[in-house]
Amino acid sequence: MQLINTQTRFILTAVWQDLLKRKFGTFLTVLVIAVSLTIPTVSYLLWKNTHHAATEFYPEPELTVYLHKNLSDKDTNALVERIRAFETDKIDRLNYISRQQSLEEFRSWSGFGHALDILDDNPLPAVVTLKPKKAFSQPEQMLALRDSLQSIKGVQEVRLDNGWLEKLTALTELIARIAVTCTVLMLIAVFLVIGNSVRSDVSNSRASIDVMQLLGATDYFIARPFLYTGMIYGLLGSLFALLFSLMTISYFTSIVRYVSDMFTVKFELLGFTLSESFLIVIISIFLGWLSAKLATNRYIQKLSKQY
Repeated sequence: MQLINTQTRFILTAVWQDLLKRKFGTFLTVLVIAVSLTIPTVSYLLWKNTHHAATEFYPEPELTVYLHKNLSDKDTNALVERIRAFETDKIDRLNYISRQQSLEEFRSWSGFGHALDILDDNPLPAVVTLKPKKAFSQPEQMLALRDSLQSIKGVQEVRLDNGWLEKLTALTELIARIAVTCTVLMLIAVFLVIGNSVRSDVSNSRASIDVMQLLGATDYFIARPFLYTGMIYGLLGSLFALLFSLMTISYFTSIVRYVSDMFTVKFELLGFTLSESFLIVIISIFLGWLSAKLATNRYIQKLSKQY
């Protein structure tokens, strides 16, 4: 075990020194990897913040039940109690607004108080607002609940304002698909960049590989420095990508704060959590190892066939 650790430290030191000898080429390779990784990470942050804004600012869906205006107070109260007892496992909260309350509220904010005084009868119906439980707040479930309430005798109309919900769902789904597409394309780009860089390193080290093969070194022993090179590329590229992503978020933070102040809301852009950052680094290191392994093994096997 101590021998393995010594070999690992020796190989890592040699690989790092070799990368430092060609600083400019190493920097360009890492920069390309970082930029390629920044696109999917920023796309993920865009989806994450959109989802966060949706859950924070968009109201929870509610059903508005309008009762017939020709119902007596006794019939109205009985109908409200029937609605209150209707599928209690799905309804979280019920709020009843009488015809008189509706009239007073409309008079207070509409500015048409004098015009309402001219009318002989109250034109506004009694209203019952229902808030479903979270487990039953999906659009399909809300529509089914609306249709069930509509069939109750004495209910004039049931409205579900789900237009914003459909638009928001479509927007978040669009952003999620864009993020997934960018992630796949950019991971392929990172795979190709690391693989091509490692393949170039292997090609430049052909003489030393020939000597090691003549001395009986195994393919794994020969490939280890190049595997570590790919992993270092992935590590450095992911760290720079996280830095670029945070810089992007910082750039937009002031703009978002200005817009949120105009709408009198408080909203801060979310960055990466520690677990998310760790996952990005691990995936990048694994991707660097995999691309380096494929490029190295293919080239070493090609050289072995020549002997």
